[in-house]
Amino acid sequence: MKVRILSLDGGRITASIKQASANFDVVTDISSIDVGHTVEGKVTEIHKDNILVTLQPTKIRALLSLKNLANHRHETVTQLLGTLTVGEHLEELIVVSRNPDKALVIVANKPKQKPPMIPKGSNITMESIDIGQLIGGRVTQHIRNGALVKITPHIGGILHFSDLSDNFDAGAQLPGVDSIIKATVVGKDDAKKQLALSIRVSRTKPDHKHEIVDQEINHLSELQVGQNVRGFVKNVMEHGLFVNIGREIDARVQIKELFDEVCCNIVFPFKFLMYNLVHKRLAGAVQGSSSREGTHSQVCFCSAYQLNTRLIVVQH
Repeated sequence: MKVRILSLDGGRITASIKQASANFDVVTDISSIDVGHTVEGKVTEIHKDNILVTLQPTKIRALLSLKNLANHRHETVTQLLGTLTVGEHLEELIVVSRNPDKALVIVANKPKQKPPMIPKGSNITMESIDIGQLIGGRVTQHIRNGALVKITPHIGGILHFSDLSDNFDAGAQLPGVDSIIKATVVGKDDAKKQLALSIRVSRTKPDHKHEIVDQEINHLSELQVGQNVRGFVKNVMEHGLFVNIGREIDARVQIKELFDEVCCNIVFPFKFLMYNLVHKRLAGAVQGSSSREGTHSQVCFCSAYQLNTRLIVVQH
């Protein structure tokens, strides 16, 4: 429940729910603003797809698309939601439409010339790139493990599903093809001239206070028996499935342990979709390797059974 504090008298606080509402004291006359005007304002409310902005100094209400603001900042919507706060001041907004009946306007970020993330003739090399460095690139393709990102004509990067967000519930969608992103370098392969990238807020903005729900898992030694972990279904096969829980860590789950009761007519491959988010409790792990697609991964060999939407992993 939101309230607006009206007064403080000693130990007594007077507050109002009505005045905390975005509809309180709404300006109904929007004639002072027209399409094409450049405006600014403060974030009043953050919703699933839009932001409610109170324009200054007119106090007229405006709607701004989250996707529009994310694209303007070269971020994903998930990244934006991790840093955007109520009260934040937004500038250089342009009015694109008006709705006098609802007393609000629709705004968008003012278009600007987008310089290439890496200037033409840049001398960026693998040697000049450091782990932890923030770097820009263009998404060129979606692949099985994530997204390919072009850094320079000779240097590429890969953005894995587990590096999309600090909270998979908040959305772990790959940036669109041809979109420009800023990502942190978390790994290098000098021989292949390829970088491992992350757009987790904890990586791109390490100084920002931010809750991490799904920790990065980089090695089996970081896992503890009984630990709850989450990952994405990577492969669905007749004998079970592989769940990706880290950049190079997969969990193998056998079909015989996926369900409380085995039914002879279950069509298994249709029960789990590729890259569905699953929850697991780790009970044991054995380090192994996989040469699938020419890569080497750490594999947790385990079995599991499904209880509602939760997977409880036991030692195999």
